Amino acid sequence: MAITRPRFTRVLARVPPVRRARPTGLDDSPLHGELLGVDRLEERARTLAAEFTLARDHGGGPPRLLRQLAEDARVLRRAYRTLAGDARLGEASTPAADWLLDNFHLVEGELREIRRHLPTRFYLELPKLAMRARAGTVRVYAMAVEVLRYSDARLDGPRLERFMNAFQTVAPLSIGELWAWPSLLKLALIEHLRRLSEELLESRMGRRAADVVFAAFENRPRGARPPPLPEHMHVAFVDQLLMRMREYGSGAAELRRSLEDALAAAGTTVEDAVRAEHQRQAMNHLSMGNSLTSLRLCSTLDWNEHVEHASRVEQILRRDPAGVYARMDFASRDRYRHAVEELSDPNGEAQVRVALRAIESARQAAESPGADARASHVGHHLIGAGRPALETDVAHRPNLRQSADRLLFAYATPLYLGALSALTLLGATAAAAWASAHGAPVAHALAAGLLVLLPASELAAALLQRTVHHFVPPRLLPRLDLRAGIPVAARTMVVVPTFLTSEAGARALVEHLEVQALGNLDPCIHFALLTDLPDATTASSPGEEAWIAAASEGITALNARYAPGQEDRFFLVHRSRRWNEREGVWMGWERKRGKLEEFNRLLRG
Repeated sequence: MAITRPRFTRVLARVPPVRRARPTGLDDSPLHGELLGVDRLEERARTLAAEFTLARDHGGGPPRLLRQLAEDARVLRRAYRTLAGDARLGEASTPAADWLLDNFHLVEGELREIRRHLPTRFYLELPKLAMRARAGTVRVYAMAVEVLRYSDARLDGPRLERFMNAFQTVAPLSIGELWAWPSLLKLALIEHLRRLSEELLESRMGRRAADVVFAAFENRPRGARPPPLPEHMHVAFVDQLLMRMREYGSGAAELRRSLEDALAAAGTTVEDAVRAEHQRQAMNHLSMGNSLTSLRLCSTLDWNEHVEHASRVEQILRRDPAGVYARMDFASRDRYRHAVEELSDPNGEAQVRVALRAIESARQAAESPGADARASHVGHHLIGAGRPALETDVAHRPNLRQSADRLLFAYATPLYLGALSALTLLGATAAAAWASAHGAPVAHALAAGLLVLLPASELAAALLQRTVHHFVPPRLLPRLDLRAGIPVAARTMVVVPTFLTSEAGARALVEHLEVQALGNLDPCIHFALLTDLPDATTASSPGEEAWIAAASEGITALNARYAPGQEDRFFLVHRSRRWNEREGVWMGWERKRGKLEEFNRLLRG
């Protein structure tokens, strides 16, 4: 292999130096620290919570971590392209490089997820630290770095949960910080992967430089001195050069002496350098594997459940005196937590105080005789009619946008109908004015305006609905989570209002009710046929008793089959005809609507 002198000099100039301060060859990543057990990790979390001081104004400043993420992505992609190119050429690679090549698709996917779940506006609202060494650093990112440092980037769900809970025994985290935690944990892992990838590239450069030096040694003129070694040598350079010299045999003795002299001048030996390189490779292999495994774990964990378990606000709201909050679905609970965020300052302590005040208001309402039963539910105070009183209790002043939204919703109907009428009238007036401008008589212009009223109202309604939909997002109605079954206190009756027209029809209705019951096996769901007879000129007709008997026998058979001994799963509720003077027939009162109304009266006694 021939090599020119200028190229030889350029390659050696890029060789990374041996790290004299860390002779073991470990990298400078902040994620290499003492491995701690769970108990000591909890102690460390409490210490951090006491040490971290938040900046008073954390709503500004440059988004440093987001810029860092862009740089991390650039370095990782460059490392992947470089190492993948070596693999295509059949060159040897380290185990850490194999980990990166095999799992780079995971890294790319998580980079996109972090950008999606950590927008700039959300990032700027997160509490930052005021400490000198970490000024401006997002608090939960500093926590993520610490938990990774003392576990060598090896994570699991219980470990993360205990770390978060221990931290919050001293300093509660805000709801926003808890939602940012997964993304910032991934970001810390990505940063560690970038450092490991840089080390892989440094090691690769050192080995290539060793190949260049050895090629110059092989091609030197007979009797010439060995080529000069770089002033600073990476441990990978030393290891690769020794390997090449062993392949060459005793003829490389002079080059080995030159290498030993250079290392002695640097205060180390060949054996120390080789040991450091092997330790570095083993450590990088372990760290790369742990980081990628943890990144995969972060992509599969149920963070909704994790955040709820870690949230102090969630734990407080579950004390709801009405006992309803804990039985609600996730989206409804999340809406309540957002209400707490709106009513408090963006820090954990303030949000805990608001949640406690809401629970106390609900408790006082539950203990007050004659109070509305709905007021004993915490949602009444967070998103319902009790919100203004709670705002007064927590000294919250709605901003201009919130005040405007409340005004719009308070007068939603007149505003909507007024805008619809104004737009319709505007369209009709425009049509009449256009006709008048083109020489039409006044009567014809008015007729044109009247003709345009209907299409103008349709156009106005479509335009208004589109505008409202754009500026007013839909509001989620609070709902119970009934996946685990309907509680006894919320037993439900599924009713089918219908006519009995024949015996076969009655049996078909019973069969249809059975199909519905087989799809809803919860014991607290009951089924009923609400029946009456078709309109007739007489109060009763021959054969109708047989229709009712067929339906009744079918219901009895269903109860015997699906609720033996209780007979309360299926019901038949039948009503007689009444004379309707206006229509001149015998019929069921108010037909379908009447059946439902009378059934509700029956349930209410």
